[in-house]
Amino acid sequence: MKKNLLQLLSINIIFIFLFSANQLYAQDPVPENLSKDELKLIRLKDKVKSIEGKISTTEAKIAYADSLIQAGFEMANEASNELRVIESEEKLFVKENNNQRKILVKKLKKADDEDVKSIEAELKALERSYNTELKVFDKRYSVEEKKLVKAKSNDVKGKEKIKQYNPKLKEYQKALELAKEQLEAFKAEKELE
Repeated sequence: MKKNLLQLLSINIIFIFLFSANQLYAQDPVPENLSKDELKLIRLKDKVKSIEGKISTTEAKIAYADSLIQAGFEMANEASNELRVIESEEKLFVKENNNQRKILVKKLKKADDEDVKSIEAELKALERSYNTELKVFDKRYSVEEKKLVKAKSNDVKGKEKIKQYNPKLKEYQKALELAKEQLEAFKAEKELE
C-alpha cells in the first residue's frame, strides 16, 4: 500500500515538474497578423534591450569589483593602524617589564637568605606573566596580519574582475550603439516608404 502511494506520489511530482517546465520554456506564440517589418522592428528592439541588460549586469559586476578594492584598501589601512598600536603597546609593556625585572634583580642582590626565595618567586611570576602577555600580543599580530592578507586578496580579486569586465563593457557599449543605429535606420527606412 505504501509502495503504491509512493509510486503514485512520485509520478504526480514528475508530471507536475514536466508540466511546469513545459510552461516555463513554452514560447509565446507570435501573432500571425504581424508583418515582416513589424517582426524585424520587434527583434531590433529586443536586441537593444538585451544589450542594455548585459551592460547593466556588467556595470554591476564592475561596481562589485570596485567595492572589493575599496574594502581591501580600508581593511589594509585599519590593519596597518592596529599593527602600529599593538607594536607601541608591546614596546611599552616590554619596557615596564624590564624595569620591574631590574628592580627585582637589584633587590635580589641586596637581599638576605630569607628574602631571596620570595624575590625569586616574584621573578618567576613576572616571567610567566611576561610570556603570557607576549602570546596575547602574538595573537593580536596574527589577527591583523590575516586582515592584511585578506585585504590584499580583495584588492587582487577586484583588479582582476575589473580587467575582465571593462573590455566586455566597452564591447557591449559598441554593440548597443550599433544596435541603436540599426533600429533607427530601420525606423527611418520604413517611415520613408
